[in-house]
Amino acid sequence: MPTPLNNSRSLSVEGGLAKDDVQDKFGDGIDGGGQDTESATSRKHGNCISQILSGLCKRKPPVEEKSPEQVLELLQPSRYKPNDLDQMSVETKFSKTEVKFLYRAFKSECPNGIIDEDTFKDVYEKIFPMGDSSKYAQIVFKAIDSEKTGGITFGDFMHFLSVISKGTEREKILWSFHFYDLNKDGMITKDEMFKVSESIYELMGSDISVKKHREYVDRIFQNMDTNKDGIISVQEFVSYCQQNSNVHNSLLVLP
Repeated sequence: MPTPLNNSRSLSVEGGLAKDDVQDKFGDGIDGGGQDTESATSRKHGNCISQILSGLCKRKPPVEEKSPEQVLELLQPSRYKPNDLDQMSVETKFSKTEVKFLYRAFKSECPNGIIDEDTFKDVYEKIFPMGDSSKYAQIVFKAIDSEKTGGITFGDFMHFLSVISKGTEREKILWSFHFYDLNKDGMITKDEMFKVSESIYELMGSDISVKKHREYVDRIFQNMDTNKDGIISVQEFVSYCQQNSNVHNSLLVLP
């Protein structure tokens, strides 16, 4: 089944930033005295995270300029509101130089510090023109926007990037669980698994039949649901991902 884990290199935002990608995108700007942000993020090759950051930084101008009041309202409940650079660096496991570089890139074309859902969907549409990316982009957006503010702040983005690029195997698995748990009630239903996998198939322009898709979801769900209570718990999800070689190997691709 397509998942954020076993399709990490090709189709999902939560697939992570491989070490070579980090070096390609950020290394020169960090070690070489501050390479221009546009140049550092304009490479055509790289995974989805790199392309998203590049796409966001190339948008001119933003579709909608939010008022100061709207920005303040969105920022208020944000999980990450560091008092200083040191705090952000400690919380995200990025160096202070990396944090500064990423902040400049993030705000280069998002001057109000907010990525709204329409902007996010537009970027995905450009990255995956072969299919319909709207459902998938919405699911990813809501997973990153954990405070349900309607906008992704730099803090939200850094928390997400930290987990998928510098997190442990367990942290990455837990983030994927959060991704599939659409209503955020701490469990995954078969319907949620179907909707997420459906969005991935649509993203890639797959023509799989509904019948085959449901049969595939049923099989994976039954394998995960070890106590047969009709839901996937965190423990069941983690156990399946750790024991499944395909999932485990895809995690090893991530830094």
